Amino acid sequence: MLVVIVGVASLGRASPAAANEFTINACQADRAFFSTQAFEDFATRGMMWKRACDPEGPGLRGLVTANVVRAGRVRRGSRSYFILKAPDGTRFARFTWSGQARRRDCRYALQLWAGRPDGPPTSIKNVRANRGCPRRGYGQAAGWPRARSYNVAGATRIVQRIVCVGSDRTPHCSSRGLNYIRTFKAQATVVDVSPPGVTITQDNAFTRGEWVSGSQTVSYGALDNVGVRLARAVVNGLPGEEHSRGCNYAQRVPCENGAGAIGIDTLRLGEGSQTLAIEARDAADNSGLSAGVTVRIDNTSPGAVPVAVEGGEGWRNLNDFDLAWANPDEGDRAPIAAAHYRLCRVGGSECADGSRRAAGITRLTDLAVPAPGEWQVRLWREDAATNQEPANASVPVTLRFDPEPPQLGFEQSPAFDPTLMSVLVTDNVSGLAGGQIELSSEGSGSWQALPTQQDGNRLVSRIDDALLPPGAYLLRATAHDQAFNQNSSGNRLDGQPMRITLPLRIPTAMRAGVVRKRTIRRTIKRRGKRRKVRRRVTALEPRAHARFGRRIRIGGRLENRDGQPIPDAEVQVFSRGAASPEQLVGVLRTDGQGRYVYIARANATRTLRFVYPGTPLMLPAEREVTLLTSAASTLHASPRRLRNGQSVRFMGRLRSLPTPAAGKLVELQVVLSGRWQTFRTTRTDPGGAWGMRYRFRRSCGLLRYRFRARLPAEAGFSFETGRTRAITVRVRGRPCR
Repeated sequence: MLVVIVGVASLGRASPAAANEFTINACQADRAFFSTQAFEDFATRGMMWKRACDPEGPGLRGLVTANVVRAGRVRRGSRSYFILKAPDGTRFARFTWSGQARRRDCRYALQLWAGRPDGPPTSIKNVRANRGCPRRGYGQAAGWPRARSYNVAGATRIVQRIVCVGSDRTPHCSSRGLNYIRTFKAQATVVDVSPPGVTITQDNAFTRGEWVSGSQTVSYGALDNVGVRLARAVVNGLPGEEHSRGCNYAQRVPCENGAGAIGIDTLRLGEGSQTLAIEARDAADNSGLSAGVTVRIDNTSPGAVPVAVEGGEGWRNLNDFDLAWANPDEGDRAPIAAAHYRLCRVGGSECADGSRRAAGITRLTDLAVPAPGEWQVRLWREDAATNQEPANASVPVTLRFDPEPPQLGFEQSPAFDPTLMSVLVTDNVSGLAGGQIELSSEGSGSWQALPTQQDGNRLVSRIDDALLPPGAYLLRATAHDQAFNQNSSGNRLDGQPMRITLPLRIPTAMRAGVVRKRTIRRTIKRRGKRRKVRRRVTALEPRAHARFGRRIRIGGRLENRDGQPIPDAEVQVFSRGAASPEQLVGVLRTDGQGRYVYIARANATRTLRFVYPGTPLMLPAEREVTLLTSAASTLHASPRRLRNGQSVRFMGRLRSLPTPAAGKLVELQVVLSGRWQTFRTTRTDPGGAWGMRYRFRRSCGLLRYRFRARLPAEAGFSFETGRTRAITVRVRGRPCR
C-alpha cells in the first residue's frame, strides 16, 4: 500500500527574527510568491528538479528532487539536489521544514541535511538506500505535514538530495517509477554579527556644507553581506528621517546594497551649522554609522532694504539704470547671493521680472526696462540658501526711459483740399516738439523746405502749385520729440512713398495637399436614359498617413482672387517636426497653369508649409500639409525552433531614427486568444538596437507562436505608432495532460 501525506505550511513574509538574526523563507513559507530563489539546483542525466511550490497547480507540487520517469535504468551515482547556502560571513542557527519523501526503488537514497565547514553535518531527513525496503511491487512514502524546527547551529548550507546508490547485485536504479523528496515549507534562520558599512555621498550643496533650505536629499552608499534594509539620518546625534530600502526574505541575501537617498525636511531642524551622519541597519538589524559631515541650514528670507536709483529718477535717452542698496549684517545666517526685481509700467498691468547673482551683491548695473515709458521697480534679495520672499520687496523707485524717435507718416490729402499736406506724428512717451516738411521734384535730388506749422500731433503745410512747374513730386518730413529724439520719413502711413497714386497689391490664393486619385460616381441622363458614370479625379488631402521611407507626391496651385493662375512664381517649402524647428527644405516654381509638385520622403512625422512670399503687386499666401509617418524596426528571433524550458532571443534595430535621448520604447507582442497582447517591453540603445530574452516555461505539445514588435508614439519621437512584420517561433513542450 502506498501512503502519501501532504503538509500545509504556514505562509508569510518574514522580518528579522531577533537581534543579529533574520529568516529566509522558501516555498510555501513565502505566502506572496512561493519563491525558491534562495535555493541553487543541480541534476545529472536521468535525474531532475522542479520548482512548483504553489500548491494550486498541476503535477507534483513543491521543491522537488527526483528521477526522470522513463523506460530503462539510472546509472549509479546519478543525483539531483537543491542547496541553500548561508550568505557570506554568516551561519545558520535553525531550520524549519516540512515535506515528503517517496520511493518505489529501494536503491535510491532520499536525504536532507545541514552541512558545516568545520564539523559533522546534521541529518534532518535520511531515507537510506537498501534499508527498510518495502515488499516487491510496493512503494513507500513518508510525509511531514507539520513544519518542524531543527538546530543547525554553525551550518553554512542546507542540502536536499536524491541519489542513485544501487546495490551489490544491481549497480544501477530503475527509472520506471517516480522516486523523490520534496519540500513544502522551508525557513532558515541566519545569524549575522557584522555591521554594515555606510558613507555619505557629497554630491549636492547640502552634503557639501553649502547653505540650504527646505527639503533636501542626502545620498549615501551602503554595503553589507546580507544587504541593508534601513538607512536613517542622524543630525547632531538625534535620529531623523528614514529610508526603508525594502527587503525580500525569500532571497538568500534579502536586502539590496548600493546607493540610496534620504529626504530631509530642514524646517524640522535648527538653523546654522550642524553635524549630519547616516545610520544603516542590515537584514539582521546590525547597525553601522557613517562619518559625519557639516551641513548649514537657513530657512529665513532676507528682509526689505531701501533702494536708490543712481543719477536720479528723471527721463533718460539710454536704457541704462543702476540701483544700489546696503546689506545689513544678519549674523550667523546664509549670505546674500542674488537680487530679484520686478518692473511694472506706471498706470498699467505690464510687468517683467529679473534677477542678478553675485556673492554679497549690493548693486544692479546696466538695468534696462522692457519698453519705453515710465516704470517702477521693486527689489528683494535672496540668500545662499535660496530663501527669498517677494513680500519683502523694497519701496518702489521710478525709471523713466524714452529712446524711441517719433514715427511719421503722410496722411491722405482730402478730396476737397488737395494742396493740404498733413503728417501724423506718433510719440507716446514724451510727445511732439516740432518739425519740417520738404518737397523735391522726382528724380532731381534737390529738396526745399515748405512753411510748416504744428497742429497738435500733426505737422501741416500747403503746396503753392502756382509757383511750381508741373510734374511728379516727392515729399518728406522730419520731426523731433521732447527728448530730442529725431526721425524723418518720406512715406505715407501705409508705408508707400508719398506720391499722388498708390499701388495696390492683388490678393492671391494657394491650394496644397497630398495627391490622391479618387473615383466619383454619378448618374447622368443621356438620350432619355439614366446612366451611371465613373470619373477619376485628383484630390489634394491636407493630411496623410505613410509608411516609413515611402515617397509622397504633394501638389498644389497658385492663383489670384479671380482664379487666374500665377505662372513662374516662387514657392518656398518649409518643414517642421515635433523634435526639429522649422527650416527651408525646397524652392519650387509654378508652371504656366500655376501648378507645382513636391516629392517628399516619409522619414518622420512633420508638417510641410508651402509659402508664396508675394510681390509688390501680390499678397503672400501659404498652406500646410501634414505627413504622419509610422515608426519602423527590424525583428529577428533566435532560435526559431526550441523546446519548453529553453530561451529565445528577440532582437531588432530601429529604422526610424533618431531615437529619443532615453531610448525608444519597444513593446513585444504575441497572439493570444486571437488578439495581439503585449508581454514584454524594452528600450533601444542610443544607436537604435534592442533585444530581449524570453524563456518558455509552460508550453505543452507542439505550439507555434506569432510575435511582433510594436513601436508606440511617445514624446520626443517624431513618428507615429508602428509595427513590425510578424514572425513565428515553434516550441515543443512537455506532453499535455
